[in-house]
Amino acid sequence: MAELDLSDLITTKSQAADFLSRLANLIDSLYGTDFHLEKALLDSFGIRKKDRLMSLIRDSGLQPDNPAVLKEFFERVQTAVSALPTVSLTLPFEPDESTLSTISLWFPQNINRQVLLDIIVDRELVAGSSVNYNGKSKDYSVKAVLTRILAASLAGSPPPSP
Repeated sequence: MAELDLSDLITTKSQAADFLSRLANLIDSLYGTDFHLEKALLDSFGIRKKDRLMSLIRDSGLQPDNPAVLKEFFERVQTAVSALPTVSLTLPFEPDESTLSTISLWFPQNINRQVLLDIIVDRELVAGSSVNYNGKSKDYSVKAVLTRILAASLAGSPPPSP
């Protein structure tokens, strides 16, 4: 089966945990006598995510009235979400949904892979961010440069070049 595009459903590590919890509850209710897929999705995820999940089900060619098929599909979604790599991103501010979406879209466009963002807010970070992905860290802020300049200035030596 093709890889699932879940970018419209989750962006952050905390959203993924919440999504997985709700999906597990949905799977548990699949065989109930009063189960109605669209209502259950709406109650669990809201209208936007319900519509996206229904699109994924239809695009996969699945029968939405077959609990066994739905269970297999939702378990596949759970596996896909659990397998997403995490990028720790330290920012000097709390990002809004628009900023999270923009950052999240950068990864599939540039590394051909959806990731989960683990956002850390560090108000002492200056003009930029720090990124940790796949065991590698890179500080793209100017905090380190400013710290070196301040240290050199306090020591009475000329400031180092950036």
